[in-house]
Amino acid sequence: MKKLLFWMVLIVGIVALIGSCAKKDDSTATATATATADNATTTALSAPTGLTATGGVSQVALDWTDVSGASSYTVYWDNATGVSSSSTAITSVSTDNYTHTGLDNGTTNYYKVAAVDSAGTGTLSSEVNATTTATFTSTTTAAGSITVGSVAMSGTYVSSCFSGSDLAGAVAGGYFPSDVKALRDVIVVTGNDNVSQESHFYTDTSCSTLSGYSKNGWDNFTVGDASGDYDKVTYQELGYKNKAGTAVWEAFYENFFSTNNITNQGTAVDLVVDTEYDLGGNGASKLNMFSVTSTQVQHGEGQASSSSYPTQMDSQVMTKQ
Repeated sequence: MKKLLFWMVLIVGIVALIGSCAKKDDSTATATATATADNATTTALSAPTGLTATGGVSQVALDWTDVSGASSYTVYWDNATGVSSSSTAITSVSTDNYTHTGLDNGTTNYYKVAAVDSAGTGTLSSEVNATTTATFTSTTTAAGSITVGSVAMSGTYVSSCFSGSDLAGAVAGGYFPSDVKALRDVIVVTGNDNVSQESHFYTDTSCSTLSGYSKNGWDNFTVGDASGDYDKVTYQELGYKNKAGTAVWEAFYENFFSTNNITNQGTAVDLVVDTEYDLGGNGASKLNMFSVTSTQVQHGEGQASSSSYPTQMDSQVMTKQ
């Protein structure tokens, strides 16, 4: 009986000891896990703001506001809305802009951007989309190059196909032919100091069917001082060309030239559909602003003046083909 009591007391003591150790181990594990979780707590980078997407020929140009603390960015994209972190990712983008190339023309693509630092990927931005445009072929031959800032401007630069409310309002106001639905701006470098500035207008919103175009030839293109992010330029008007793609365009511009007493050396302007008409130039000097990167060109808004530089840049950005 005494041995039985002895063993019962011993077993109870061992159970109590094991229980005490277990509680201590649980407490230690909980404290360790809590400390680890606390140490792992970080603040995710905020979502990039101001994200824009501009469609061009076979590409989409993205731009956003830089996020403080970001070491790089990841661009997520898809050909359908609903982009998420599971979408196709373009990683290690080192600047606050990116041009997505090699895309099919006439397609709409959707994008979000997230900032990245050593702790990982931050919050995704709001979604934007842009549609690539049909391939553009200029009838103007490119040649030579002009250094603007530190970049050599050469070849042909084409804007996205624009069919916004501003254009519709201008057409309704009688500033353009009634069959115009869309336009694109074009810059072609034609020599070491020559540029062709062109506006091509279309009867459809995909910029496929030409209504007509105008070309302004610039000579003695000279780059002056920088003004902020832009460079001041001067040039002379070398010539003006106009081509009617439709009878509507033909009638509109023949009336425009007649009403404004614009002639070709005293002869009334007589346009013919599908034929480029050269009215010559007056050699007037013009002042403008240019911004040139390795892939894009942007110039001042509106018609260049002979007396003052533009105060803001045109919304149409032209991408090099």
